[in-house]
Amino acid sequence: MAIINVMEKFINERLDDMLSSEDCCKCERCVDDMKAIALNKLPAKYVSTHNGELFSKLEASIRQNAVDINIAVAAAIDAVSKRPSH
Repeated sequence: MAIINVMEKFINERLDDMLSSEDCCKCERCVDDMKAIALNKLPAKYVSTHNGELFSKLEASIRQNAVDINIAVAAAIDAVSKRPSH
């Protein structure tokens, strides 16, 4: 049984959306740094992959917290843009 942090899915989706309109480095290292920073600002939401019902309920809950996700991703983009690690 695999355990996943579903917050990663939401961060990845939102980061892709927000980066499409940003003028910053989008190399793999910078994007990974942005993901890590954003994920560290938000609580992890772990589920087992076989439990679809729980995942559905959790997904609805996460969508309600979209503002927190947007803030975390925007802050991560800003931080890495100011100080890229490459």
